[in-house]
Amino acid sequence: MTKSSIEEAPHMPSTGTDTSSPALNPIRLLAKSFKAIFLAGIVGAGVGLLTYQIVHPRWMASMVIQLGQVSVPDAKGSLVTQPLENQLTATERYNLPSLRLQVLKALGLPGPDTGNSDSDLIFKSMKATAGRSPNVINVEVSAHSRESAASALEIALNVFSTAHRKLFDQAVSDVRGNLEITQHKLAAAERDYARVNEVIKSVATSGSIANAGSRDVLASNTITLINTQVIELRMRVATYQDALGPLRTYPTQEMGPAYVPARPTTPSIAAFILMGAAVGLMLGGSLVLLRESFRTA
Repeated sequence: MTKSSIEEAPHMPSTGTDTSSPALNPIRLLAKSFKAIFLAGIVGAGVGLLTYQIVHPRWMASMVIQLGQVSVPDAKGSLVTQPLENQLTATERYNLPSLRLQVLKALGLPGPDTGNSDSDLIFKSMKATAGRSPNVINVEVSAHSRESAASALEIALNVFSTAHRKLFDQAVSDVRGNLEITQHKLAAAERDYARVNEVIKSVATSGSIANAGSRDVLASNTITLINTQVIELRMRVATYQDALGPLRTYPTQEMGPAYVPARPTTPSIAAFILMGAAVGLMLGGSLVLLRESFRTA
């Protein structure tokens, strides 16, 4: 007999185990990489400190300007108030580049875009906006020091109000001239009134009765006319004096000095360091998670 060949049963392939390590929990991964993330935070804080040394602190000054007005009597003797400039036109004129250039020149600074950071900051930040009241505008400017910011607003006010000052001085001069003329007329009318009154008294005490009736009528009419003129002139004098009052006529002026806060508007050194550290920590953590996602992909 021939031996039956024994067939070897085929071996089942063995299941291989996955050698790749499972992905770690993000929190555990961040905790495991704490030193690297902390180092990134320190580097970020250093970058924030360096940024603070490069960025110059800034102060923003603000001021409220009251637009001037003049009061002039009309033909009927009533006062008519006229603003030196309306609010919208004043705001537009304050924001003109030419006015800012005059301010820089008065400050002794070069023009903008010449490499001077002070000139560039003042030129770009100076602006005016309309206030709530129709005769008020709000102005502001930023500078690299409190003194420079306040000085820029004061000089800007002088430059801005030059045109108003000419109109104001002319109007006030006209009213004062009319007041002086009216006062001279009033003084002359009062002297005439006193002289006619003395004549009437002397005639009354003289005892002369010849033509007394006609003289009395003439004197009475004369003193009545003079008295009416005196009353009218006194009213005109009072009107002119009222027009020159501070509530009726006033120049363009600041409503209080410029306000400049004690601290700059730019962040402090601690804020720069904290922001740099926060950015460094976030970048460090993001890089750790990103590297792990690439490794397990």
